[in-house]
Formats: sequence, C-alpha cells, structure tokens
Amino acid sequence: MSAAFFGVLGAYQPGGMCEHALLGTAFVLYVLAGLSDILDGYLARSRNEVSAFGRIADPIVDKVLVVGAFAMLAGPDFVLRVPPEQIPGGVPPWLVGQMASAVRPWMVVVILAREFIVSALRGFSETMGKPFPATPLGKLKMFSQSIAIGAILFTGAWLPETAWNWWVLALSVWACVLMTVLSGVVYVYHARHLLADRDDEPPPRAGEDT
Repeated sequence: MSAAFFGVLGAYQPGGMCEHALLGTAFVLYVLAGLSDILDGYLARSRNEVSAFGRIADPIVDKVLVVGAFAMLAGPDFVLRVPPEQIPGGVPPWLVGQMASAVRPWMVVVILAREFIVSALRGFSETMGKPFPATPLGKLKMFSQSIAIGAILFTGAWLPETAWNWWVLALSVWACVLMTVLSGVVYVYHARHLLADRDDEPPPRAGEDT
C-alpha cells in the first residue's frame, strides 16, 4: 500500500495530465494505509500477539510513510504557482511559505529528527528489556500528521483555492509540527531514567585498557 502511495504521488506533476486524479488516488491510498495499520494493531492487541519486534517495526513503517509523504510534499512539484501574497483571502505568507502544500523543508527536518530520536530511545529501551509504548500525545501526533497529509492531498484534488481552504491547510500543517515537537519532548522526558542509568561495573583504573 505504501509503495503504491509513493508511486502515485511521485507521478504527480503540477499542470500535468490527471494531476487532480493522482492527488485523489494518493489520498485514497493514504487513508487505506492508515486504516490497515489501525486494523492490524487492533487485531494484534485483541489476540495478545504484541511482540517486541512489532513494537519496534510497526512504528518504523508508520514513520517511513509519514516522513516520506512530508518529504515529497515539500519537493519542487508542490512549489506555489503564484506569490504567497496573492493567495486568495490574504493568508499571511509566513504561514504558507513557498509551497502549495504549506510544508516547508525545515518542517521535514524537524519531523525526521523527532522520529530518529524516539526510535533510538525505543530501541535502546527494548535492548534493556523495558517496554517503550506509545504515549497518548504520541498517538495524537500521528493523528495530526495524518490529518495534515490528508488535508493537503484532499485540498489539491477536489477543493478550490479559497481563503478558508488555505487557512485550514496551513494551520493543519503547523499544528502537526507543533504536536511533533511536543510529543518528542514528552518521550525524552519519559526516557530520562534510561539515559540516567549507570553500569554497576566500576570504571577502569588509570592505565587499564578501555
């Protein structure tokens, strides 16, 4: 499902053939990928088949889909065709930037950095035999990111460029970036005991091999 999503989104070109149909198809594929992930998680929990591998691998697959989508939406195919100040309704240029998707490259860096940090903490925790489950704020982060990606694709496929649509699009993107940062801070705070753990073995004496 994810491969099909990236394939369709990669085929999109502004002003090209079937541009709206491609964005619409990408939207449907993204929704189906999200629903299949939810169903898979529900079945695993209901059957008590949650494993350490699943706790590590499942978030990684989700991150590839989300971060990959944001990276492509910040690419040259989504550059504004008009100056930001000419956006209908006078939406502030600082809110939208230079991208028709409202996703800026620095946002992708922030999202990617957060995912690397949390994945590293989760992997470190699992190697110590300690579970590192998702927090409610982490799930809310994922939800806000999915809403932002869905809003971008849905707006590009089916909605006109009105002031209301631009505001909803831009604010959904900024909100998901804020939730990404906040959830990352919470994860690091919860993992502080892991980072503070010390080896019971005394440090080597001076002159010993290290």
